[in-house]
Amino acid sequence: MKNVLAIFLAAAIGTVAAEPHTVVTPCTACKGKRSLSLTPPNLGQHDGEIDVAPGKPFTSHRWDVKYSRCPLCKGTGRHETWVVKADPPEERAGKEPCATCWWSGVEPCWKCRHTGLADCQKCKHALRGSKPGWVVEETPTYSRITSRTSKKYKKIKVVPCPECSGIGKVRCTACDGMGGRPCRRCKGAGYTAKRSK
Repeated sequence: MKNVLAIFLAAAIGTVAAEPHTVVTPCTACKGKRSLSLTPPNLGQHDGEIDVAPGKPFTSHRWDVKYSRCPLCKGTGRHETWVVKADPPEERAGKEPCATCWWSGVEPCWKCRHTGLADCQKCKHALRGSKPGWVVEETPTYSRITSRTSKKYKKIKVVPCPECSGIGKVRCTACDGMGGRPCRRCKGAGYTAKRSK
């Protein structure tokens, strides 16, 4: 992670007082399985296409999209985020909570509500009634009728969104999927020295 690397480098040169804590949870897409199988929504497809004469009825498992590596977690099965709410340290003598992060050392990302994930904007507003994660793809093609004439038509399919791979969620770009960033006020420590009265 870029943020984790930045913290380690900053700690090495003495610009931060401590390293904020992280929590690891199973990937929300693959549930920790590392691989992923997605079923496209039924938008009236017949043999995988929309607006064609019904041949065989739509059967979801025939058109499932399978990934050997989950696109959201890159096959790790894990989702790592900063701990944005932390308990006070055991030794609090001479310390007071940071006014920005209150012991955690992390500024929450309000864009993703410190989840590290955001709705995919590419497929969120898709046309033709598509579901999140899926888009309707139109491909111009030709069908030969006779040896002299041909008819142009559009081949219409329901395909995974190229941005989120059919998941509907992407890593938040504001926090790089970490749900926040190290607190700038206390430099990741979570506290500041008590002011003498």
